[in-house]
Amino acid sequence: MNEWASGYVSDVEYLPGLYVDQTPAHIALACLVNGFAPPETGAGHTYCELGCGQGVTANIIAASNPDAQVVAIDFNPAHIARARAAAKAAKLENIQFLELSFEEMNARDDLPDFDLVTMHGVWSWISDEGRRHITHFLNRRLKPGGAALVTYNAMPGWTALLPVQKLLAESAQFMQGRSDERVMQGLALVEALQKAGAGTLGDAKLLSSIRDGKGAESDRAVYLAHEYLNSEWKPLYHIDTARLLADAKLRYVGATGLLQNFPDLSLRPEHREALERVPAGPLRETLKDYLVTRAFRRDLFVRGPRTVPDAVRDRELAGYGLALMVPRSEAKTKMDVPAGTAELPKAHYEPIFDALAQGPRTLADLHAIAMRAKPEGAPSLVEIAGVLVGTAQATPIPPGAFGRISASAQLFNIASTQEVAEQRTATASISLPVTGSGMTLQTMEASVFHAVATGTPPEPGPVTDVIIRRLKAAGIPLRLENRVITEPSEQRAVVAESVEWCLKERMGLWTALGAL
Repeated sequence: MNEWASGYVSDVEYLPGLYVDQTPAHIALACLVNGFAPPETGAGHTYCELGCGQGVTANIIAASNPDAQVVAIDFNPAHIARARAAAKAAKLENIQFLELSFEEMNARDDLPDFDLVTMHGVWSWISDEGRRHITHFLNRRLKPGGAALVTYNAMPGWTALLPVQKLLAESAQFMQGRSDERVMQGLALVEALQKAGAGTLGDAKLLSSIRDGKGAESDRAVYLAHEYLNSEWKPLYHIDTARLLADAKLRYVGATGLLQNFPDLSLRPEHREALERVPAGPLRETLKDYLVTRAFRRDLFVRGPRTVPDAVRDRELAGYGLALMVPRSEAKTKMDVPAGTAELPKAHYEPIFDALAQGPRTLADLHAIAMRAKPEGAPSLVEIAGVLVGTAQATPIPPGAFGRISASAQLFNIASTQEVAEQRTATASISLPVTGSGMTLQTMEASVFHAVATGTPPEPGPVTDVIIRRLKAAGIPLRLENRVITEPSEQRAVVAESVEWCLKERMGLWTALGAL
């Protein structure tokens, strides 16, 4: 552990990733869904990300919002170097990456005041002093009416894992290798103690939930090192976060995990009944975490929140658009929600899905479609937006952004997907200027995107040829369900099938949202 890192894991870089909750349109929508005036997100707005890691989210926000001014801060020089290189490759001129600690950033007098400040993977992984530095920064730099998104590990949802984290962090001090290697050695120790009867460490199912996950094992090890080995790791109760941020005149307005803002979807009837005796505020919000055992929070705070009448809220929402992010065949009316399972009325939502399958539509259009299908019980603008975005089946489009184009976004997307095309990484995140946000592409999607973006005709044969050539040049075997495919004809058939799916299900979306 490096002394300059103050106990934070720094010998292995944090994994790159896009977190759409942090994007301006998503934050503005979350405010409106909860009945509050959104922060400024139009031309000229200022945005800051604290603890930006390798800068994927910040760069995508800059590329997708060319009229915004973006500042991203991280204390790790490796992160800042990678982020700056990506911004330079895309010729982004509206973003600044700063290598600063949270204490150092408060000493800067050359930073603007911000409309939005976000942080992911920061708040519950740093010291109490670090949180005080952030609160001071928000008090000094967040504009009146500005929004701050704070995501963090929450109590009491982490109670069962506290002994495991303590053992992983302490045992890592006596093990050899990098942090990602030591955390895996620590997991082996936890497993051995569990088998020996250490009931306080949970059971095999709990350990499996920590060890197993999607992606390469090496990436999971890096993630676990950053999650569990920071010396100041501390899950927080919402009420304590709210108290601290109150010193910056911030008040909680809702969750960017939009489904959590709907009591019927996030709480069972008996939960809602129990909460009726508790007045609205930080205590009531904290009690929700006791009832649903929520271990991670996405809290949105505003500096001077202003409620808006329903009519004003609906008028603003009407101008927002939605774009379908899943193939029409995968759009679901039955969904898993925090309270269990919910079924959307098919009479309303099937026509909505049909319309979105043809291209982005405004919320006003979608509400009118639902009303024409069946006036009785038609979903409100708030419900349509909250449910479809909250289930990740749709992404919001801010008013006036239809048809928005960004040359920087196109350059960024080519550079981002090139690493996947060359088989150096498995996923890539791209900018979607129409949404002001982005999306993450899996290996074949990114390979197809890069081929088309660099001039290959968007036809199955030519795109398949390009990908086959790149696979051969990289010398990496093609795998399908853990089986290596060596026969050239079978390789081509497998690649061609994926290419055809991407061209059919993704090309229209990428084009409509300005990625190509």
